[in-house]
Amino acid sequence: MRSETSLRRHRARARLWVAVAALVTGTIWLWSSSSVVLFGTHRVQDFVVDELWKTADSNGWRASSAPRTYWPPPPTESESNGYLRVRCNGGLSQQRSAICNAVVAARIMNATLVLPELDANSFWHDESGFVDMYDVPHFIKTLKYDVRIVMSVPKITAHGKSKKLRAYKIEPPRDAPVTWYRTTALEKLRKYGAIYLTPFSHRLAEEIDDPELQRLRCRVNYHALQFKPNIMKTSSDIVNKLRSEGHFMSIHLRFELDMLAYAGCIDIFTPKEQEILLKYREENFANKTLVYKKRRLIGKCPLTPEEVGLIIRAMGFDNTTRIYLASGKLFGGERFMKPFK
Repeated sequence: MRSETSLRRHRARARLWVAVAALVTGTIWLWSSSSVVLFGTHRVQDFVVDELWKTADSNGWRASSAPRTYWPPPPTESESNGYLRVRCNGGLSQQRSAICNAVVAARIMNATLVLPELDANSFWHDESGFVDMYDVPHFIKTLKYDVRIVMSVPKITAHGKSKKLRAYKIEPPRDAPVTWYRTTALEKLRKYGAIYLTPFSHRLAEEIDDPELQRLRCRVNYHALQFKPNIMKTSSDIVNKLRSEGHFMSIHLRFELDMLAYAGCIDIFTPKEQEILLKYREENFANKTLVYKKRRLIGKCPLTPEEVGLIIRAMGFDNTTRIYLASGKLFGGERFMKPFK
């Protein structure tokens, strides 16, 4: 018994020394990264901040979203398998991604795409739709060789009466594979003539084997989707004003109530704040069992403002850098923002 106890103590001391060694090594690395570091005969100088603002070299790579193989034109009205409606939920970036996926889904099913709907009311409390934000004629014209796009589901005549074709509602699985659209969704589309996929955020797998479908995503995102001229002018005026005062950085911290609640990141907050997060999660998201203490450990949580600050500092930027926060209200208050400053 005495020898076993001694062995346990020895192992405990060994683990402690390993932990101390790792801590000291990390501290030395952090200290040395902010000054001159010597690696053998190679001397690494401090970052030159002006170099950080330059555009990275493309190394010969160039953007190309044009089809590289035979790409048949989209179906005519009579050839189409039906009409596809989607409701793009989430923030602006999620909605934009969903629009790209909607075009690809329409192409996969040989369907006519109805101009995507934007779910702005639930989060933004704004009634602006696709036609209020994006240049619709440009969107349709740019994709005319890819998918057929219409403004709305057409009317049909039955028993002498005219009414809109009713779309069959489906909640697609998250990150649905192409095969789901070619089987389950297409079957309903042919049966009902129109389907309504809602919600449609992250409802098509990111990894698609067909490179032409991936290029179509690029055409939508980088060529077809353009904000309306008045929005482009306002944004350009703002950016030009900011640039006139020198270099600046814009960061979306995403350390907000909805994101933290959705990801189940509650362990670093006070009991009262945890109660708020759990209540919001219960009221706004599907029930899913999560081990909250492990969420940060497995990389499912947004970085804290302090962690973002450490990364920016490690890149070579100091605290004189002008930074604009492109985010909503930070959850947790000033105590999380203070280390960032």
